[in-house]
Amino acid sequence: MPQFTIIANTKPSVLHLAFHGKSSERLLAELFTGDPEAKRVPYIQIVTPEFKERIHLLEALGESFYEPRKFFNDIPTNQHFILLPGRIDDEIQILKYSVGLYRIDNLPIEPTVKNLITSNISNHYTVRSFKGDSRMKIGINDKTQRVCRFCGKSLPDAKFGNKSHAISRSLGNIGLICLEECDDCNTRFNETIEQDICNLFLFQLMIKGVNGRNGDRTIKGDKVSFTNDTSTRDKIGRDTITIQIDSMLDTCDMKKVAQILPQSMSFSQLKYKPQNVYKCFCKYVLSLIDSRYLPYFKDTIKWINEPLVKHSLPPIWHFTIPMGDVPSLVIMMRKHSCEEFPFCWAVMNIAGLQFLFIVPFCSLDKYEFVGKNRVKDFEDNLNDFIPNVSLNSFCFNSIDPIPIEVDFNLVIPSECVEGRDFFIVETNL
Repeated sequence: MPQFTIIANTKPSVLHLAFHGKSSERLLAELFTGDPEAKRVPYIQIVTPEFKERIHLLEALGESFYEPRKFFNDIPTNQHFILLPGRIDDEIQILKYSVGLYRIDNLPIEPTVKNLITSNISNHYTVRSFKGDSRMKIGINDKTQRVCRFCGKSLPDAKFGNKSHAISRSLGNIGLICLEECDDCNTRFNETIEQDICNLFLFQLMIKGVNGRNGDRTIKGDKVSFTNDTSTRDKIGRDTITIQIDSMLDTCDMKKVAQILPQSMSFSQLKYKPQNVYKCFCKYVLSLIDSRYLPYFKDTIKWINEPLVKHSLPPIWHFTIPMGDVPSLVIMMRKHSCEEFPFCWAVMNIAGLQFLFIVPFCSLDKYEFVGKNRVKDFEDNLNDFIPNVSLNSFCFNSIDPIPIEVDFNLVIPSECVEGRDFFIVETNL
């Protein structure tokens, strides 16, 4: 079954095609050359008016080829695209081809997040990225052939009726679905480790207007609560945040109102266990990677499933770059056998905050990357991979619940007018 990767400067920029049988191969030759008997197809193609007229040939392959038809129709006339044999998933390799296309077509090279990960990394890692607003199913479509990635069960011992989000729906992921997570594991993760990650980032998600499963979020703190009403986006172009205070002053002076708000607020009912957050990050990675890698992570899966016990884990590094509020995950998988580098590490984006972490307990790792020297060596490599980014490391070993505390400062700019930009409402709630 011939497979091809098409790269163009469109959105999306990558298309994977698979053709079955001689008739499909003839159609492929005719589509890209105009000659069904062509034995050679140039890998650099240009979208001519004649090529646009031939796109309809894909209709003979059925509805499953709707996306390829749309992909080719969206490429502007006289722009180039690249046709490569095989399936290419490496983001850095794709990025190199994209840059080449920009130069061929004399287009300005658009800065992207992937540009921050330099080509130095391509010597060591295959890079794949996943965004929560993409539509992607990971795993085998046939339920009778599925094996749960986390418990190893299959039908009839396991059921696969739930929609298992590869990244938690509560973080804003709507499109990444893991088909190989059984209902029991899905329920167990929802009730345990995913609660911790939701609690840790709840305030940030609320401020950013990332809705949960039940719509708008409300956070109740000590003597104050917050709600983000996202329904006003269509009316006024922005969300509306409501702050409700238990003891309100009899004044409309916002400076005085701001003074009674605590500068640091404790949300005593919201707690998280740091190691569960680390487990959840790794669970997302194992939900998205190709299943052929899973045997190397048997001990990682065992750790994710086990009750909380103390472990020495690598730190998690935090940094901030413009990546948007859609949850995303960039996964690095080592290409070679040099054990000086961890086999797998990843960058998680949640509500505009980025977290870099090593996936621990991999059988292809000689070291645990927990000692001072090993951590420093990895950080030195990170400086080559992601230059000009300030990384701050944090320990997520703890298994004890930690209450959420938020530093808060309410400022109403002088140009804002009460009754237009903000409202002070007395309520008996």
